[in-house]
Amino acid sequence: MQDEIFKYGIVVGRFQHIHIGHEKLINIGLKICEKLLVYITVSDKGENEKNPYTYEYRKSLLEIIYKEEVEKGKLIISPINDLAVLDTNWGKEVLENAKTILSEYPNCIIYGKDKNILKCFPKDMVDNLTEVYVDRNSLAISATKMREYLLENNEQEWKKYTNPKIYNKYKELKNKLEEFYCKKF
Repeated sequence: MQDEIFKYGIVVGRFQHIHIGHEKLINIGLKICEKLLVYITVSDKGENEKNPYTYEYRKSLLEIIYKEEVEKGKLIISPINDLAVLDTNWGKEVLENAKTILSEYPNCIIYGKDKNILKCFPKDMVDNLTEVYVDRNSLAISATKMREYLLENNEQEWKKYTNPKIYNKYKELKNKLEEFYCKKF
């Protein structure tokens, strides 16, 4: 029996850096979609306090965690411009870009932060788009907190919210974060 309900789904996130809350969204998408497109947002301002890791680095972490799904083509990772303003231009860009990658529009979006995300999409483009909202409170962690654990050198707490497949990236993540903040000042 096939578990997937939807042909194509999308998840959009910053993943600065990926944690079990992000994985929950992706895992739900993988369970209910034949193919899942995970967009990693890229800020036009480059790296900043909320976005210290590059797109390439964040993508590499996802590829470590979801190696099998990426190799099978069930999970696709792609960059998308960050949401600067909550408007339909960004939503249209997301859906048009997804259509280019997937060959048709996605029919499912999985998200956890902004329960009003569909306001970002033109009404005529979301007629067949099912939204799967995962309550942010059920995710129990934020990337901001993850970065705090790194800066505080609190590896024990960090590991509670991190996939074991990237435990060996702790020092690298910490060093990149510290380098970013050193460059800033």
